[in-house]
Amino acid sequence: MKKTLLLLICVPLIFCCGEITNEKDDNKMIEKKVVQKVLEDVNAEKFQQLIAKGDGIIVDVRTSQEFNSGHIIDATNIDFYSDDFSDKLEIVRKDVPIYVYCRSGGRSSSAADKMEKLGFTKVYNMIGGIGSWQSEGYETIKSKEVETTNQPKFTETQLNKILSNNKTVLIDFSTQWCVPCKKMKPIIEDIQRENRNVKVLFIDADANKELVKKYQIKGVPVFIVFKNEEEYFRKVGFCNKEELTNQL
Repeated sequence: MKKTLLLLICVPLIFCCGEITNEKDDNKMIEKKVVQKVLEDVNAEKFQQLIAKGDGIIVDVRTSQEFNSGHIIDATNIDFYSDDFSDKLEIVRKDVPIYVYCRSGGRSSSAADKMEKLGFTKVYNMIGGIGSWQSEGYETIKSKEVETTNQPKFTETQLNKILSNNKTVLIDFSTQWCVPCKKMKPIIEDIQRENRNVKVLFIDADANKELVKKYQIKGVPVFIVFKNEEEYFRKVGFCNKEELTNQL
């Protein structure tokens, strides 16, 4: 009788233990987080659909000669073989999707790997490069060789003097190769013409690495408004004229 009772007690305990174990396993499964891939290879059709959203930056990593012979509209050219390729990537925005391509996919794949290591949040690499893009019949445009001009360098002392001599200063941190920077320049120039009481300063991020480091510029374009020598407003990326003007 005692043996029977002992068996009856042990049986439910065994089943109870099994239920607890399953419950723990379920909880572990629930707690597992899905990690989103940073780097994704896509074909030309998918690439075209993605860039049509207009939410990121298109980067062509071919040479300037290849780029000028025909490239995707609004693409920024950063030559993968250039000595300053990694330096330029450091000031490309990392918080928006990057759409990268080359001639056939080799350089863009290597560039995408570098971007992932540098902390870019999402990178799409086009398989087959511009060749596959053209095979699908998608549009490209040609560009003329643009001569790079020597941009002025500002020392920290010079900039501090400008800030102290002007009540309101708007600084545009940009580069000559950045397409979003080029699109924003006419807007900043309009603001400069219409607000004579505001000192507008264009600072080339490539030529002023010390200031880029001091003001922690993580991506261009960056617009900073200073009032009475203190930073008052900062905006990264596209910014409409009204938004900037309201901060002056």
